[in-house]
This record gives sequence, C-alpha cells and structure tokens, in this order.
Amino acid sequence: MAYGIHPSFDITGTLGSSLKGKQIILCITGSVAAVRSSEIARLLMRHGATVYPVMSESACKLISPDLMEWACGFKPVTTLTGAVEHVALAGNVQGKADLVLVAPSTANTISKIACGIDDTPVTTVVTTALGEHIPLIVVPAMHEPMYRHPFVLENIKKLQNAGITVMTPRIQEGKAKIPENQEIVDKVCQILCCGKLLAGKKVLITSGRTVEYIDPVRVITNNSTGKMGFAVAQAAADMGADVTVVYGKGSVTPPAGIRVINVSTAEEMRDAVQKELADTRYDIMLAAAAVGDWQPVSMSKEKISTRANKNLVLELRPTPKIIDNIKNRYPDVFLVAFRALHDLPESELLSDGKRRMTIADADMIAVNDVSLPGHGFESDTNEMLAICKDGDVKKLELTSKYGIALKLLKFVIEKMEVRNE
Repeated sequence: MAYGIHPSFDITGTLGSSLKGKQIILCITGSVAAVRSSEIARLLMRHGATVYPVMSESACKLISPDLMEWACGFKPVTTLTGAVEHVALAGNVQGKADLVLVAPSTANTISKIACGIDDTPVTTVVTTALGEHIPLIVVPAMHEPMYRHPFVLENIKKLQNAGITVMTPRIQEGKAKIPENQEIVDKVCQILCCGKLLAGKKVLITSGRTVEYIDPVRVITNNSTGKMGFAVAQAAADMGADVTVVYGKGSVTPPAGIRVINVSTAEEMRDAVQKELADTRYDIMLAAAAVGDWQPVSMSKEKISTRANKNLVLELRPTPKIIDNIKNRYPDVFLVAFRALHDLPESELLSDGKRRMTIADADMIAVNDVSLPGHGFESDTNEMLAICKDGDVKKLELTSKYGIALKLLKFVIEKMEVRNE
C-alpha cells in the first residue's frame, strides 16, 4: 500500500526556522532518559530540522521503534543491513547529515566512542560521522556514580579533546540527568547556526528589569525576567564575542564565562553602562533591559505604614534614558535598542519603533508586542521586528529566545558589514 506524506511532518517549522534545511541524526542508547528522545526529536522538527532516528538494541528495550517512527516520520535504524545505513546517513555521500546528536548517551556508549569501538548502529554511525568531520553532540544521562567514574570522566575528556561537544548533565537526586529539551536544541542551533562570527568583538548588553524604591522595602518595577538579554548574551558568546552584561533584577542564572555587573535602579544601570563604554572599546551594545520609566520624586527613609496612611499618593518623574546619548559620545558602537509595546498592530509596532530608533540615534531597534502569548516577559519564546536605520526590516518569527538572539545577531553582523564597506 502506498502512503502519502507522513503526518508527523506537519509540525516542521511551527516554532521557527533556525534549523530549516538541516538534517540531524538522533542516536538513542539504553539510558532510561530515552523516554525523552521523542520529545527532543519533535522539538528539533518544530525548529525546522529533519530528524533521522538511530537506536541501539538496549534503547529498543526501553522505547519502541514505532514511537520514534511516529515522532520523526522515518523508520529508525535499529540494525545495519545491506543498505549500509551508517554510510547513507553520515558517510561520504551526497546529502549526508549536518549533525549527529546522541541523546541520551550511556557511559558504555561514551567509552566505546572514546575507544573507537563500533558494535551498535549508534556507535557505527558515530564512527562514520567522525570520519566525515560531521559535528557530534553527546548528551550523557546515567546514575551519578557512573558519571563520576574516573575512566568515564577520562573518556569524556577524550571526546572533548577530539572536538566533540559533551553537554553537562544536571546532577539531581543522585543522578546525572539529561538537560532540558530546549537546552539541547539550543546547543544544536549554536553549533549549526553560529560559527565564530563575532570572534574578537566586544559586546555590551543590558538585561533584566530595574527597580525604583518607594521606601526601603517597596519598589516600582515591571515583569521582565532577563531571559531575552541573557539569551542574546549566550548567543553572542557562542559566536565568539567577549560579552559583558549589566544586569538589573531578574530570574536568570547568568551563563558561565560571561562577565556580569549587577545593578538595581535605572540610574545605577546608566552609570554602569557609561563607565563600561568609557573604559572599554565596545563594538556592539544591545540595550535589552526593561528599564523602568518612572521613579518617585522622593523616597521615604522608613517603611511606609499602611495603617497610618489610608491612601498613598506618589509623585513620579521619568527615569534617565540610558541609550539616548550613547551614539553622540561613542559613534563607532553599533547600538541596538529594544522596545516592548502592548497590543498594537504590526504597522504601529513598526512606526513606533522607527520613531524611538530615531530619537536614540540607534543603528537598529528590536520591537515586540508583549500582550501576545509567548512574546515577551516571563516567556521562553519571543517574536520581534528588527528595524534597521537604513530602512531594512526583518521579522524574527516566534521561536525560543535563544533562537531569536541568533537571528538578531546575524542581522546585526550583516548590517555592520554593510556599514564598514
């Protein structure tokens, strides 16, 4: 019986196009974390990828090959046949895979890869891919004592020394657990979409929200978490940049290797930004922080009692605009402003963004409507209009904030190259 297009392909690209046109081999081994493999495959597909599953015999005992066929739209490779599946997928052939992802990987598979042993479909595909210089990501998942085994750690180091990316597991409940699905997909995007396009560049980013004190314990603020700013910071670092973040309040743990300057108020953020720009030659500044627009004219030195005051009247004044004078003093910095608006049609997002970009003399502005689900504050996803000074506009379709950051930075690099011609 002939079949049409596999129904599972209908999710392809529904969360973005970061991985459009990319072919990824998802290798699954006998860790109980294999129960997550179908979810990982589906998330990769939602970002545009084509995913080919390969399973070890032990993996097939934990999850059904039918599940992975349903998830990916392709029958998994569970044994090697005369079709030489390992070469067809990852060998010296036209249309070979762009990346191999082993998720999850057992300690056994890690050690086999390190020793060049290929006695399962997974390890044979990996051996072939390494010989073809296809990027490889290994995602360990096992009990913590196994992960801490000195020979396993030695073999992980061997993989890393060979240029293989080994993701760090989450150590919880005595186990080395597989990272979150989005973290794995972001790592795939980093390897396939980043390169080192910002190597040698210094990037300054503002992130999080500022607070303005009413009294010693109460503040005026907003709902920004800092997720977008740190997604930009991580993407810039992945592209090879030297990154500094001026961070207000938020719920994000700063990524390792990124310099962070902590501040609270809009004035503190302004002062920190001005000091950084004065002390260091930055190539790019992205003002992603949600800086509060208003501050009390005066702050009470004591906590204001709700019992002694039936009503509280606050006189507010505007906070300083951090980006408005940057280009006057530092014209060589490529300045990207951010603008969060609420419940406006795209035409008004565009006109408001252009107006604000002109006032700040910014090179680019990224505008989003935070009223839409998954489009801003407290969300892991976003969608933006990136508006350039030369009139060029790029719509950054809904995807993870890391995916948006990659697209935005690529647009910045493109415009910097035009400016420098």
